[in-house]
Amino acid sequence: METVTHYVLKECFAINLRWYRFNKNYTQEKLAELSNLTPKYISDLERGKFSPSLTKIEALGIALDIEPYLLLKPDNLHNINDLPNKIDQKLGKRNTRKRR
Repeated sequence: METVTHYVLKECFAINLRWYRFNKNYTQEKLAELSNLTPKYISDLERGKFSPSLTKIEALGIALDIEPYLLLKPDNLHNINDLPNKIDQKLGKRNTRKRR
């Protein structure tokens, strides 16, 4: 039987927001501009610090050119472990984390 990791909706939203933003090649600043939010608020959402209102979920969906409900679906959760490395690769950075 397959083990399923359960995420709370706020974590699911945070992962999806980061995933869709990354796939659009948007910075947090660009997404903030397009959604009429602040870059700090986008950062806080991506870290799961806040739960957005339905109005803000809708604004983010429009800015990302996706249906807003996709930000709440768990479809991208299996990709989250690859996301930081893909971002580093996109930025041309090497993995500089120290191994113990």
